[in-house]
Amino acid sequence: MRALGAVIVAVSIVASVGRAGAQAGDAQAGKAAYEKKCALCHGDKGDGKGPAADLVDPRPRDFTTGIYKIRTAASKTPTDRDLFDVITRGMPGTFMPPWDVLPERDRGNLVAYLKTFAPDKFKEAPKKQELPKEVAASPESIKRGKEMYEAIECNKCHGAEGRADGPSRAELKDEWGFPIRPANLTKRWNFRGGGGRAEIAMRLATGVLGTPMPSFVDSVEKPDDIWHLANYIASLGPEAPNYATLLSAQAVKGNIPDDPDAEFWKRQVPQNIPLAGQVTIDPRNFNPSIDMVALRAAWSDTEVAFHVTWDDPTQSAADAAKKAPPDAVSLQFPQKIAEGAERPYFLMGNEADAVYLLRWENGKGATEATANGPTKIAPLAGSEATGKAVYANGQYRLVLKRPLASKGPDRPRFQPAVFLPVAFQAWDGGAGETGTKMSLTSWYYLRLEEPQSNRRFVVPPVVAVLTLAAMLLVVRVANRRA
Repeated sequence: MRALGAVIVAVSIVASVGRAGAQAGDAQAGKAAYEKKCALCHGDKGDGKGPAADLVDPRPRDFTTGIYKIRTAASKTPTDRDLFDVITRGMPGTFMPPWDVLPERDRGNLVAYLKTFAPDKFKEAPKKQELPKEVAASPESIKRGKEMYEAIECNKCHGAEGRADGPSRAELKDEWGFPIRPANLTKRWNFRGGGGRAEIAMRLATGVLGTPMPSFVDSVEKPDDIWHLANYIASLGPEAPNYATLLSAQAVKGNIPDDPDAEFWKRQVPQNIPLAGQVTIDPRNFNPSIDMVALRAAWSDTEVAFHVTWDDPTQSAADAAKKAPPDAVSLQFPQKIAEGAERPYFLMGNEADAVYLLRWENGKGATEATANGPTKIAPLAGSEATGKAVYANGQYRLVLKRPLASKGPDRPRFQPAVFLPVAFQAWDGGAGETGTKMSLTSWYYLRLEEPQSNRRFVVPPVVAVLTLAAMLLVVRVANRRA
């Protein structure tokens, strides 16, 4: 009975915090949790001016204004549940992490403390935003949603295909005058407040306070259009990136297409690879623009080719007059393939161990180079690399090719059925990224898959025929003995 009583008490506590409504928690207890977990970015006074504020983009929330981006209320005041959910889930695509590691009671106490920074804003209970009756996703709904997307000019900020490359992008600022980037609608896993259809519909209905994103409740022609628009946005990309762990290159016969838009490449499933900002050495990149590349790869008897796709809202080529850096990407391999798990330092090698770079720059094309660190890059003479790229609607698609065999000891040889270390680096010139200010990965493994043999189609029928013959022989012998 004592154990049962403890369970009932525990369930009651979780339920009261989970409601996060009338009983959000104790503000004084929340103050201690805030000072330990939140003040570094949001500041001791809750004004968004913590010691780390200048390093993050978008900037931390200023709680003293009572303006919150994510809410399910028709009014500007979020519900306690809204605050609780943001603390729990974090803000994807920003430096605000999920705090689900904190006990629910602590999160409830944080809700109560956050409200003390702008008490006047929370005097009246928020009114829940009601959505129209849900409309299921269908080709017809998505088509209607696309029409609304263009009619209410979502494309001016988010771009024609949703990649945050709209013509108004450069002019956008938040409530406090800081530049702000529109969301990339093809990456739903980064949506603040969630990437499900219902969550998207709620954002469309309430808007995102503190940003140029308004409520569209009164902008659509019919209430159902909120759902049609949500269905269209959900169709632009998956809810999760499904990152790859082991990379592969398909074996083919004949020439590999160098056209990035060739049907050959479209038939391959992209292998998504996350990139992070380089924060090891100066100048560091705390707010990287490019957070993912998608790889497709193939090889033949004579060459190896890498199809790389990444989103970039602006196309930038080297411009000496404007001193603008170019958009660029590189694939990094060990210069020499060592046995065992030894690999060069992932940040372009070091003095003792060089790496080989297969690199492309907008305006310069493809090159081969060696590097003994990010500041010691040496182009290789007689480069045999080729590269062809297209840019459209906020996205680069690039095919990098190189002969399969190495030309010399400073270039790696690509061999089938061998696990070859590979890493990636990317630069968005429009965001001022150059040199060590880049996005990058640590080492992955790439395997050139062996050609499919016709033997796999021949062996099973042969085995079946031989088995049948053996069975008939056994039956015949048995009949003779009988």
